[in-house]
Amino acid sequence: MSERPFMQLYVSDFVGDTLQLSTEQIGAYMLLLMAMWNAGGSLPDDDARLARVARLSLKKWRALSPDLLIFFERAGGEIGHKRLTKELRKAQVKSQARAAAGARGGAATALKTKTHAAANAGGLPRHLPDSRNQMEKAAAFSPDNAKRLSSENAQHFSLGNAKPADFSPAGKNKTAPVFSGRKPGWHQPKTHTDAANAIIEEIRRHDRSRIAAGDQGVGRDVLMLPAIRAD
Repeated sequence: MSERPFMQLYVSDFVGDTLQLSTEQIGAYMLLLMAMWNAGGSLPDDDARLARVARLSLKKWRALSPDLLIFFERAGGEIGHKRLTKELRKAQVKSQARAAAGARGGAATALKTKTHAAANAGGLPRHLPDSRNQMEKAAAFSPDNAKRLSSENAQHFSLGNAKPADFSPAGKNKTAPVFSGRKPGWHQPKTHTDAANAIIEEIRRHDRSRIAAGDQGVGRDVLMLPAIRAD
């Protein structure tokens, strides 16, 4: 495709300037102008080549060319057209202006995209601490860690320790709440049935003591229920 996709045609001027030409001559004249436009403003001053451009035989071209060539300028082995050359230069200036504007627009868009990408890249590190915390939480509640903690707590209660095992991911013993002292007669249940019976009896004793005190002793002592040992 030509770099100059359209050619300006002043219809009134063209019709007025070609009144003396025949239909065949007008067709040949238009073909010469269009070929000259695509060629950059000039054609070789050669009858054989111009006849092919006008789609005429060489004999016919030589018969018609005297009336046609008066519209052209002949110099240096080429023919040109004053009006066409003027319009061609105008089209070239507009094309260059559009190309420069497009280059500036493309550069501005590229700069904006680069700035936006840099801003997004600068914001990414802020998410890293959250991601690290999520990994730590996931590790703390992993199945392996849960089994280890369950085993440690079962060992603590079976040995009569007052402090439960620490549930931190590191597994180190830290300061933990201390259970109040055990009441006299407390014993480690051996089965779930023993534990249930012990709980029922403890509740009954607590209710009897509260009724005997006329509800005045409510809140003074803490009801301590025995823990159920894992069978």
